[in-house]
Amino acid sequence: MKFITIQNQLGQTVAVNPERITHIAVAHDSVVIFLGNDEQVFTKFTDIKSAVEYVEKASKDRTGFFSKEIQWEDDL
Repeated sequence: MKFITIQNQLGQTVAVNPERITHIAVAHDSVVIFLGNDEQVFTKFTDIKSAVEYVEKASKDRTGFFSKEIQWEDDL
């Protein structure tokens, strides 16, 4: 299982398994990543295209066997 990190609307970094993402949509004036089981991440993205591009790139970067370490922020 590989994770990508995403900042939620509160600026907190959350780790998400991109294989669980069911869809990305605008809801309640926010770009939301839906993970199934009624789990949602309200993000800081301003449009769906940016969110999709980020998830695709971050997922691709993580596909190598731990080819890149997650760059943890000081707030974790």
